[in-house]
Amino acid sequence: MDFEQRITGLMNEAMKAKDKPRLEALRAVKAVLLTERTKDASEMTDERAIRAIASQRKKMKGALEQYRDANREDLAAQAMVEIAVCDELLPRRLSDDELLAAIDEIIADTGASSAKDLGKVMGPLMKRVAGRADGSHARELVMKRLGG
Repeated sequence: MDFEQRITGLMNEAMKAKDKPRLEALRAVKAVLLTERTKDASEMTDERAIRAIASQRKKMKGALEQYRDANREDLAAQAMVEIAVCDELLPRRLSDDELLAAIDEIIADTGASSAKDLGKVMGPLMKRVAGRADGSHARELVMKRLGG
């Protein structure tokens, strides 16, 4: 089942349960996927959908902080619901140990040895862990491993 069909099913469940915040969050995520699908004529793969949903999650995480700083708890609550919906749709997040194992493997494969080699590690790493790890957190762990 593709992501759009899954979201439609979840939307139907939210409508039946009269869960308006969840329904709005699902609609927002579905809109992100529709926008992604119309960007180019190529097939909407699971990988593209995961990238789009992960990007939306990251945007909502940033918005959540801004809403809280502005004391807009109503918007912060909706952002939290949307983050939860994204988490539900995305593959399971990697633990730090799993992420470190992937980092160590890529460092060994590329021969990276210093902070100057960050790009050599981050490119392959983000392809491998797409949607399952936060890029900024992964970058921090890579920098620690490379001694930066």
